[in-house]
Amino acid sequence: METGYKGTDRMITGIVFGVITFWLFAQAMVNVVPAVQSDLGISMGTLNIAISVTALFSGMFIVAAGGLADKAGRKKIAYIGFVLSIIGSLCLVLAEGAPLLIAGRIIQGLSAACIMPSTIALIKAYFEGKERQRALSFWSIGSWGGSGVASFAGGVIATNLGWKWIFIFSIIFAVLGMFLLKDTPESKQESSGSFQFDFAGLSIFIVTMLALNIFITYCASFG
Repeated sequence: METGYKGTDRMITGIVFGVITFWLFAQAMVNVVPAVQSDLGISMGTLNIAISVTALFSGMFIVAAGGLADKAGRKKIAYIGFVLSIIGSLCLVLAEGAPLLIAGRIIQGLSAACIMPSTIALIKAYFEGKERQRALSFWSIGSWGGSGVASFAGGVIATNLGWKWIFIFSIIFAVLGMFLLKDTPESKQESSGSFQFDFAGLSIFIVTMLALNIFITYCASFG
């Protein structure tokens, strides 16, 4: 979709804020295991599922979400990702046991699957040449850079404020990201053909990966 719009620093900042909701805040869960287990009173096996399921669901749905973003609109799917991030983080903030913890982590994974491909596509649509390289560098800083400081940031927040504050900050950054992207025009791939999605294939893939993840986590207790 051609609009003549050129990407701005405001847009880049909004995109980075969206990316770090997964790479920094969601990933920080790995480093607050004792605090979460003590607070919620759940087993280590359940906590391991909660830790791994976010990346699992992100990986399972990222290709589908990227294809949907091209057809339905990249900004729209990015916004859906932001909303899912807020909902997932809120589930973790309100969690008193395993159900909301697991649900929140799954929703965070779906959020990342929406945000990552759609924001990359927005950068490709609205930046050119050196400016595109610059925008992609900031996206990389938000992703791999965010992952690199997740241990430190998560530890500092959990030590001084409590582990749930990690996800309160995630909500704040998601809201700010949505605000910063609000003036970005919609972008989508023009297509004359009908869009068909392989729901059966995705369902089989999801069931297989979930079964494998549960087996690996609980195989010792299964004998």
